[in-house]
Amino acid sequence: MLKTVSHLTADSPGTRRADGLCLWVGLGSNVLLAIAKLAAALASQSQALLADGLNSLLDVVAGTISLVGFRVAAKPPDRDHHYGHQNAETLAALAVGVAILAAGGIIIRDAAVSLWHGAPRVPSAWAAAVAAGVIVVKMALYLYSRTVARRTGNLLVRATAADHISDVVATGGAFVGIAGARLGWPVLDPLAAVWVACVILVSALRILRANTFVLLGGAPSESTIRQITATLSAVPGVRGLHRTKVRTAGTQIVVDTEVLVDGTLTVDEAHRIANAAGDQVLASHPSVADVIVHVEPHTEKRAAEGPDPLTPRAHPRPGEAPA
Repeated sequence: MLKTVSHLTADSPGTRRADGLCLWVGLGSNVLLAIAKLAAALASQSQALLADGLNSLLDVVAGTISLVGFRVAAKPPDRDHHYGHQNAETLAALAVGVAILAAGGIIIRDAAVSLWHGAPRVPSAWAAAVAAGVIVVKMALYLYSRTVARRTGNLLVRATAADHISDVVATGGAFVGIAGARLGWPVLDPLAAVWVACVILVSALRILRANTFVLLGGAPSESTIRQITATLSAVPGVRGLHRTKVRTAGTQIVVDTEVLVDGTLTVDEAHRIANAAGDQVLASHPSVADVIVHVEPHTEKRAAEGPDPLTPRAHPRPGEAPA
């Protein structure tokens, strides 16, 4: 017997508004910062600030991609996408990671060419002042985005927060390089550009790793899984769990479990227990969007195997090993 209980809908309007506002604020800020950095870099001849300006320009492209993914993910399930469009956010976050990775590679190449072929120029004090201002603005954006991400769990907002803090570190390195160049070590400016690129590359790899994990249906944390199995086990009539699987789907979680019930129950009685189990998980865990409950008769062997997701099915498909 199989029972599915689902809340597969877009996030609440309040959550979407908070996420959307955060993404728009980040995009607008990056536009202004990119203009300020690039103008100051060209006027002051700072390669470190130019690299940081190119980073912000890529942030604008990435932010635009994020907003497109955000809008697509808000669509409800339809005939062609029965589980909704949540993975659009994951795909957009992956695109952001790829764009940031490309920017880091370009910056390293340009800095290496400068170090190899010519004497670095000493940037003006204007470059250091702009870098210091950018650090303050980016730190504020990071704290804001992190707060929203913790409240809503949105992957794009989380990726945006990670990008903001990497920008703080990158621009901090640029500031040190510019200041060092003005104090008599001009080679520090292109070296700071390399530092900016390395920070960008690390941030990109982290974003790619996290969102690839989600796209591949990775499981949530062990503590989350334990809480869900505890909720299922506490439902009256459930005598045990067998082969419980939990995976991420965008910002949501999908549960697929076999609950063990008294084998003498009628189909209707077992069905009510399955309903109660699914409803209880959805009520107790807001991040869970879909619960698939398989009802199986309780046996000592199945009960001893427990909810291990790698346990063979109680009633295997053709080619699978029996439990």
